[in-house]
Amino acid sequence: MPVPAIVAIGFLVGLEPATSSPGAAALQVLGVLLAMAGQALRFYTLGLVQEGTSGQGYQLEAKHLNTRGPYARVRNPLYLGNLGIVLGLVLVAHHAGGAVIAIAFFVGQYFFIVRAEESFLRQTYGARYDDYAARVPRWIPRLTPAYLGALTDTFDLRRALQKEHNPFTAWASGMLLLIGWHLYRSRALTTGALALLVAIQAMVLVSFAVIKAYKRGWLAG
Repeated sequence: MPVPAIVAIGFLVGLEPATSSPGAAALQVLGVLLAMAGQALRFYTLGLVQEGTSGQGYQLEAKHLNTRGPYARVRNPLYLGNLGIVLGLVLVAHHAGGAVIAIAFFVGQYFFIVRAEESFLRQTYGARYDDYAARVPRWIPRLTPAYLGALTDTFDLRRALQKEHNPFTAWASGMLLLIGWHLYRSRALTTGALALLVAIQAMVLVSFAVIKAYKRGWLAG
């Protein structure tokens, strides 16, 4: 999510009087589960894709056309994972104005990103990509894979950890902050709840630091 959208949502949630209710608690639980599912999909996909077919740079590249594994069910599994994380944050925030801003930014951003990537892939792979796009949906996964077989022979745990430790730390920290703020505003932030939130945040940060050190080779040997 763009930084302006995150700031705007945080500002709106901060102004909104928080209330404690079973419905709000259920939304928060559902939001956490949805965000975790989105993160799991991203982690799984990034552990399978080959280098040169997925990245966070400014230049499009596609040394291979991914058609198997998660890509045999949906064309954009990484972005679908992003959508799960965004919707999870929206549910945890449970603020109508914040939801509109977040979804509008997501739709506006990926409308252009997906079409630019599809145009690039169509120019690169021609009829092969057209056949793939005709068989695999852009956003709603197929129940059965359009192409059989694995995307790669092995799951690259190291690559998945290195790719995902930054975004996971960002959204998980934001979600914990939202949950803590709602508990505080609704006078439900007990000592035990605060200790649990702090402990979870500490685990997130420790995991981030360990993976960062591992990525930079500080733990080698």
